[in-house]
Amino acid sequence: MGRGVRHAVVIGAGMAGLAAARVLADSCEAVTVIERDTFPRGSAPRAGAPQGHHVHGLLALGAEVFEGYFPGLRAELEQAGAPVWDWGEGLCAVLPNGTPPPTPMGMPIQTFSRPFLEHALRRRVRALEPVTLRDGLTVTGLRTAGPGKVVGVRVKDGDVEEEIAADLVVDASGRSSHLPRWLAALGLPSPRATTVDAQVGYASRTYSFPEGQALPSWMGVLQPLRAPDFHKGCYAIQIENKALHVTLHGANGTQLPHDDEDFLAYAKTLRGPIADVIAPLTPTSAVRRYARTVNRRVAYHRLARWPDGLIALGDSVCAFNPAYGQGMTVAALEARLLEQMLRGRRTRTPLDGRLFQQRLARITASSWLMATIPDRAWERSRTAWPVKAGNWFMNRLIDTVPHDPQLYTAFSGLFHMTAGPLTLADPRLLSRVLIGPRPGTSLRAATA
Repeated sequence: MGRGVRHAVVIGAGMAGLAAARVLADSCEAVTVIERDTFPRGSAPRAGAPQGHHVHGLLALGAEVFEGYFPGLRAELEQAGAPVWDWGEGLCAVLPNGTPPPTPMGMPIQTFSRPFLEHALRRRVRALEPVTLRDGLTVTGLRTAGPGKVVGVRVKDGDVEEEIAADLVVDASGRSSHLPRWLAALGLPSPRATTVDAQVGYASRTYSFPEGQALPSWMGVLQPLRAPDFHKGCYAIQIENKALHVTLHGANGTQLPHDDEDFLAYAKTLRGPIADVIAPLTPTSAVRRYARTVNRRVAYHRLARWPDGLIALGDSVCAFNPAYGQGMTVAALEARLLEQMLRGRRTRTPLDGRLFQQRLARITASSWLMATIPDRAWERSRTAWPVKAGNWFMNRLIDTVPHDPQLYTAFSGLFHMTAGPLTLADPRLLSRVLIGPRPGTSLRAATA
């Protein structure tokens, strides 16, 4: 592309697509966001985002980045009913070696359903003057001017086909992205895809609290999975409209509940408070299941050739097991990278798509390791020693956290991406991890 970005097309109106559109609105004369789904009128889940029925978490860093792009977003969501609470004080973390006591951290967290947040962001993005949101359209391929230049997309609405010209095409279409096939049609090599599958599945539903009933003392419950013994767990958060959103999960092919009776029975096999809390509550949704949790990273950054006028971000490039809650925050960081590179261009020069993919790969690298090191422990293939060492260290850290408030705070910063891995290189913290849990503590396997 031999000129600046006048018109950008974003494929996909999920979190990554909306964040990219917000950034592009500052640099482009026009931005068109194309979504295959028909947008719901309110904050209802949509067919193309089935994970919207399950618990989502926006990490502290992601919330900070989104607030910067959408000033007043947190206050708007809070006024609409999404609670704000301190992570250390409000979380009941049911870890293998115990539950940390409430520990004030000054780390504000806001909890809501995925459709609730997406609806708010969609409304904000639609209000931007350069942006047009078009739903009910399927992108069928790329428009090109030779194999090395993308100049738009081809779309289909029922039987009607259309071509949309663009200076920049952003693939934010998620796990269902067709980009590898489109690149192959241009005569470009297929990128290598790496997958790590812990065979994690979810079953979720929401509950309402009876009028006048005291709410739980916690705002969220976290009971993580861990190979090989802890193959059941849950996430539960208080969300908008004073509802409780509960996701039960299992690894390594664990059978998940289908109906009301199974859901409560599964919850009763878990340690922690969740079963006692939900037993008297009224469900407000059916049990929804989800199993597309494979970690998948496509190595676009390693391709020797990359067409002008094209970038890819979000789950279309690197999708994580949702259990680690990183997806929305990584999408926000990728949008920030796009903003930085657009600002760094000289006036009316093209965005360097190949460089963008290389820098994006660096952004996703640490999150990829955080998700895949514990997930590789579920795989039956022989694990390389660096992965074993990393998994041993993470397990040692998590086993020590319940008995060390300072370490719990440091780990929470790492989890929420407000601090990097080097935080744990502090000799005072590192020594506590290496020494391990205090004498007298022991692991108690979760009920199978």
